[in-house]
Amino acid sequence: MPKVGIIYNDVKPIAGRVANELQDKLTAIGWDVCLTTGVGGILGYSTPESPVCHTPIDGLTPPGFDSEMKFAIVLGGDGTVLAASRQVAPCGIPLLTVNTGHMGFLTEIYLNQLPGALEKVIAGEYEIEERVMLLVKVFRLDSLLWEALCLNEMVLHREPLTSMCHFEIAIGHHAPVDIAADGGGLYPHLLDQRLTR
Repeated sequence: MPKVGIIYNDVKPIAGRVANELQDKLTAIGWDVCLTTGVGGILGYSTPESPVCHTPIDGLTPPGFDSEMKFAIVLGGDGTVLAASRQVAPCGIPLLTVNTGHMGFLTEIYLNQLPGALEKVIAGEYEIEERVMLLVKVFRLDSLLWEALCLNEMVLHREPLTSMCHFEIAIGHHAPVDIAADGGGLYPHLLDQRLTR
C-alpha cells in the first residue's frame, strides 16, 4: 500500500477541511495517509530563562512519516511550507505545496489546481526540484543552545543590548571561517570569504 503524508496549517479552516477531504479521497483509492499539522516544524526562540528551546532536528519528523512515504502534500502558506520542510527533511520526502492563503512564494500550486496536480503526481508525472537547506547551530562555548534547518536562507541579528558577535561559518567541506560582525554586516563578509578561499 503506497503511503502519502498531509501537513496542513491548522489555523486556516480551509486547510483543515481540504486535508480531511484529501485523507478520505486518498484512503478510498488505497493509499495509507498520515495526517499532521505544521506546528512541529515551527521554530522557537531562546530566552535567558530558557536557553534551550528547540526540538532536536531528528525529533521533528511526525509519527508515520518515513523514507517509505512517496510524497507529502502541504496545505497552507509560506510559513507552513517552511515548517513542513523542516519536518520531512530528515526522511527526504518530496513535497507538493499548495497555497491556501494569500502569500505563497514557496508554494507550487493554488488550491484550485490541486485535483489535476494530484492526478499527475499519483501517475508519476512530475519532476522533483531540489532545494538547499542550511543547518544552523548556536553554541555558547561548548553548549548547543539552538539548532534548526532553514530552507534557502537564514537571518542572524543581534539583540538591542548586545554588541559584536563572533560567528564560525562552515560551507560544505571547506574549513570553517571565523567572522566578527553585528549581524547586519555578516552576509557581505561571508561572500568575500567564499570568493577568496
